[in-house]
Amino acid sequence: MSNGGIALSLSKLSADDEILNVFGKVFESYGADITRYKSAFIKRRLDRRMGILDIKDYSDYALVLKNERREFEELFLSLSINVTNFFRDSIVYDNFRLFITPKILSNLGQSGKIRIWSAGCASGEEPYSIAIMFLNIIEKLNNFSVEIIANDISKKAIEYAQNGRYPAKSIEKLPSDIITKYFHKITGETDTEYGINPSIKSKITFRTCDILSSDSKQIDAIFCRNVLIYYEREAQELILQKFHQCLRDGGYLVLGMDETMLGRKCEKLFFPVMARERIYQKVLPNSI
Repeated sequence: MSNGGIALSLSKLSADDEILNVFGKVFESYGADITRYKSAFIKRRLDRRMGILDIKDYSDYALVLKNERREFEELFLSLSINVTNFFRDSIVYDNFRLFITPKILSNLGQSGKIRIWSAGCASGEEPYSIAIMFLNIIEKLNNFSVEIIANDISKKAIEYAQNGRYPAKSIEKLPSDIITKYFHKITGETDTEYGINPSIKSKITFRTCDILSSDSKQIDAIFCRNVLIYYEREAQELILQKFHQCLRDGGYLVLGMDETMLGRKCEKLFFPVMARERIYQKVLPNSI
């Protein structure tokens, strides 16, 4: 990992160079790289943790981070973006299912494995939604299978996703046939939860890692929705370049509704096939 720019990334937090040096050394000592996140985003996370601990001064909090690994892990885990739900922005899934999946199946030929990457999967609702979408399509096509790779920087989020148990409120807007087919009810002493059925869980491989360190290759489609907005511009460019490398020729990239490819250095790497839904297709290297 490269940690050389940590102090610069935190430069907006304090004018005290000594404090910035302490922060830089702390992050480097733990082997963590947060230099690619937006400084305002980092500040909000720092302020939140400091508020919980009733710490007023950044230098005091830097010392806590240095001496207490558990607190550093709490701060680092807070960098994971866990705001998500099943089939978020349903129009995106509807149009991807109707117009993009037939093209993916056609490119695979008579048979093959569909490979999807859920980048920044948070607590798992996105990869499970993708799995449900594809299984509904290919269940009558015996020659096809689907594999989903899902990663997040937060170990806690990945553990939650792997467990595959969600409160009843999180699935209340799903169609009843989807709930019946892909979930099972778990009644506890106080709350009712719904568990993801094994037929769905078996299609997903969860990994604790950041996007840039993932080694996924030959991917048919990448879902990276509402994640890029938390990264600095330079980091966004690097991530999009990586996506281009990881996708098969003609593969698809799905971004969040508040994210766009316009005005980026790597804009030429992707063609907007459904601009409103933020669905892009990889441009072949020899066409760039």
